[in-house]
Amino acid sequence: MKKYSLTLSPHIDSSTKIKVYELEKNDESLFKEFIKNIEKEANLFKDLARTIRIIEETANLKRYPKTKFRLLKGHRLNVKVYEAKAGSIRVYLFQEKPLGRIIVTGGKKSNQSRDLKAVYKLIKDYYNE
Repeated sequence: MKKYSLTLSPHIDSSTKIKVYELEKNDESLFKEFIKNIEKEANLFKDLARTIRIIEETANLKRYPKTKFRLLKGHRLNVKVYEAKAGSIRVYLFQEKPLGRIIVTGGKKSNQSRDLKAVYKLIKDYYNE
């Protein structure tokens, strides 16, 4: 049985120039779980909404400064990995050509190094499946 799958993101407008998907593990979106956790902490919801908007606008080819949307380096994966950020919220995604961008999950700035290790492992596992 296949462990990983992709679904078009319900959080991003489906008419973007670059399609945006969410990575699912055992038919559950990891990003959806992250959103549920942030909804419980209402003080971070505005940051999450801004981060989602950044992902949507960059999928429509709008450019953002590296302080908001940046290409991550030094991960030894054969794909482009991005980080979208606003306030304390970070959302991690990667580019799979020609399909589009795939949101892996989100995290908080305070857990960034641990989150990045987990994201890189998820991407590696996705490609090794």
